[in-house]
Amino acid sequence: MAAKTDVVTLVNGDRITGEVKEVAYGQLKFSTDDMGTVYIEWSKVATLTTTRTLQLELADGRRVVGRDAARGATPGTVRLRSGDAAAVEMPLASIVRVAPLEDGAWPQRLDGSLSVGYSFTQAQNIQVFNLGASIGSRDQRQQWRVSLDSQLASRSDGPTSQRAALVGTRERFLADRWYREGTVSFTRNQELGLDLRSLVGVGVGRYLVQLADTEWRAGAGIAATSEQLIDGSSRESVELQLGTTFNIYRFDSPQVNLAASLMVLPSLSESGRVRGEASIRLRREMD
Repeated sequence: MAAKTDVVTLVNGDRITGEVKEVAYGQLKFSTDDMGTVYIEWSKVATLTTTRTLQLELADGRRVVGRDAARGATPGTVRLRSGDAAAVEMPLASIVRVAPLEDGAWPQRLDGSLSVGYSFTQAQNIQVFNLGASIGSRDQRQQWRVSLDSQLASRSDGPTSQRAALVGTRERFLADRWYREGTVSFTRNQELGLDLRSLVGVGVGRYLVQLADTEWRAGAGIAATSEQLIDGSSRESVELQLGTTFNIYRFDSPQVNLAASLMVLPSLSESGRVRGEASIRLRREMD
C-alpha cells in the first residue's frame, strides 16, 4: 500500500488527501484513511497532485507515463514529468484513464480481491457456496490478471452441482488504442454436462471508443479448446474468437450504467458448430 499523500482538489474547492487507485469509466477511485474508498466523478476534479508514477490514457489514443503530477499553470490542467524530459501540461478533460504504476519488487505491484459467500434455504434444504478471487498487475507495456469464479450448490433431494471458471489474461498495449491479448481458461459446469473445458487463445483488438464515460472495444483471434464431458466423451476444436464489449456510465441524475458484451466462437474444425456468450446489464436511477 502506498502512503496516502496524494491530494485531489474538487471544482468546489474541497481538498481530499489519500491514495489514487485508478480513474476508469468516468470515476476517480480514491482511498482515504477517514472515509474509506470514495468514488469521485472525474469531471468534478479540478487538480490532482501525486508523486507516484502514473500511466495516462488520453482521448486521442495516446498513452503517457510520468510522475510528480501537479496543478498546471492553466486552470483545468495537470502538469506531469516524463523521464528526463521537461514537464508537460494536459487538460484533465482529455484524460480518460489513469493507472498508478507501482515501484519495488513484483509482490508490491500486485493487486487483487477475495470474496466468499454462503447461503442456506431451509424449505428446500439448499446450500450454496460461492468463491471469487482475482489477482493481477500492470506496467506501462502490459497488464495481466487471473480470476476465479466458483459456485457449489447442494440439496437433499438432488445431486450436487458445480460451476467454476478460472481465467488468465495478458494484454499487451499497442499504439493507437490497439492491443494484443492472450487467454488461458478452464471451465466446469455440471448442469451443462461439462466436466472440464480447457481453452488457449490469442487475438488482437482495438478500443474503438474510449471516453471518460464511454468505452467500446472489439477484437478477433483464434483459440484451441479441449472438452471433457461428464458422460466420458471428449471433443477438441479450433475456433475463431469474435468479441466486443460496450460500457456507458452517466453519473449525473438520473444515473445510468450500461454494460454489454458478446463473444461468438464459430468452430473451424467442426462444421456448423458455434458457441456464444452474451450479457447485458442496465441500471438506471429512478427519481
